[in-house]
Amino acid sequence: MTFVVFMLLLPTYAFGAEAPASIKLFMNEKKLVSDEVQPRIVSGNTIVPVRIIAEEIGAKVEWDERTRKVTITKGDVNIQLTIDSKSALIKGKKVDMEVSPIITNGNTMLPLRFIGEQLGIEFKWDAPTSSVHMFKNTDDNSKPVTGPVEVIDKNPDGQNGKTPTLPPTTNPDPGTGKGTDPGKGTDPEAGKGTSGGDKAPDPNVHVLTSIELTANELVVKAKDGTLTPTMMKLANPNRIVFDFPNMSLDDSYQKMLVNNAGELPSKHPLVQKIRFSKFSDNPATVRVILDLKSTADYRVQTSKATNQWTASIIEHQITVVIDAGHGDQDPGALSITGKHEKDFTLATAKKVNSLLSQDKRVVVLMTRSDDTFIPLDDRVSFANDNQADLFLSIHGNSAKATITGTETYYNRPESIAFANTIHKYVVGAAGFADRKVRQADYRVITKTTMPAVLVEVGYLSNKNDEAAMYKDAFQDKVAASIVSAIKEYLNLK
Repeated sequence: MTFVVFMLLLPTYAFGAEAPASIKLFMNEKKLVSDEVQPRIVSGNTIVPVRIIAEEIGAKVEWDERTRKVTITKGDVNIQLTIDSKSALIKGKKVDMEVSPIITNGNTMLPLRFIGEQLGIEFKWDAPTSSVHMFKNTDDNSKPVTGPVEVIDKNPDGQNGKTPTLPPTTNPDPGTGKGTDPGKGTDPEAGKGTSGGDKAPDPNVHVLTSIELTANELVVKAKDGTLTPTMMKLANPNRIVFDFPNMSLDDSYQKMLVNNAGELPSKHPLVQKIRFSKFSDNPATVRVILDLKSTADYRVQTSKATNQWTASIIEHQITVVIDAGHGDQDPGALSITGKHEKDFTLATAKKVNSLLSQDKRVVVLMTRSDDTFIPLDDRVSFANDNQADLFLSIHGNSAKATITGTETYYNRPESIAFANTIHKYVVGAAGFADRKVRQADYRVITKTTMPAVLVEVGYLSNKNDEAAMYKDAFQDKVAASIVSAIKEYLNLK
């Protein structure tokens, strides 16, 4: 399962000081509201539920039920945490934390201090209101903060004499989300401020007029403009998030907001409820969240109606993408006898597809099924857009004629286990030298959002490797080993 987070540190309390009973969180002065488990102090560290932060940051969060592991990815930052363990991996390096992640009432709770230090989020602690004010770095919020983070009024009793100061903002009342700009006053008739007169509407912002979830699909309509949401799946708890940029809510939905959150009933058997909010002012964005009863997938549907966007919500199916390297005008490596790498990769990939497709629990998708050239970014988009659970790219290697063997590559730490499993089986099937599992920056395993591996089955520049690699019996054996590896990794018995 997959799903996405992030956060910043609430200060550790001075020895003997009493933690506040209720901790409030703000992101860029937008109050974050948890309708489930509240932030709390554990061993002097603030821990918060993934949900209320993940939906604000746009990071990718993955949950592995089998290993109880949370993987957080944002830009080039990758953090792996295990429930009830103080050991974490940061870009593959082991680091100890002061407090372990825990699960409370079905919610994953993560330490703000540790996570915040790895991400480009600045923060201030306001003791009088027991509030954490977090600020995303507008230049590059995937880079860790360098140097100490300023903490204002570290003692919760407010006796250190400092006055909390926050960065300038046009939204100074974080509790209500309403500021003093013209048209954004405290008057409930939003749009009529106390100074400056009526504020002219932004012609680039359109009005979202309808959000409906039927027994089959989600239908969103706008008064005008084009509905082009960004989408992501989150887990623990399971939900699907749709962000509609350049959209505002019409009056009927505005009136339903409480603390900037509204709810709608669901008629869909896989969805508990629908939540919606005014997610952002710059750009104006409406967020729609489907709280799922279990795992589910979405499929965007073509809509003939003007200003309407539709997605079917379907039961989750395990999806594996098999990528045959190269193709058409990109032949790949030239073998020692003049054969093309693209022919070996396609033949082997088609055999994997044929074998794995026999298991009805798995949907197998191929980036190419003939001699076609698919740009690398299109292969990545294909896997990401289809919400694949695994991605495997098949290749043949080339170097000096004396080099032989099988190599398997991964990029992100969450792909290591898959890489190890693939490598074990392919080395056994191919019978070539074991050239180990390695880390590399190949685009198809870097930009994909699921565990992704590239396997170099053998060296086309080596006469013994090449002699085997173009034989059907060898390809059948390697394909069968890949299928066995995928099933083992997915625990499909």
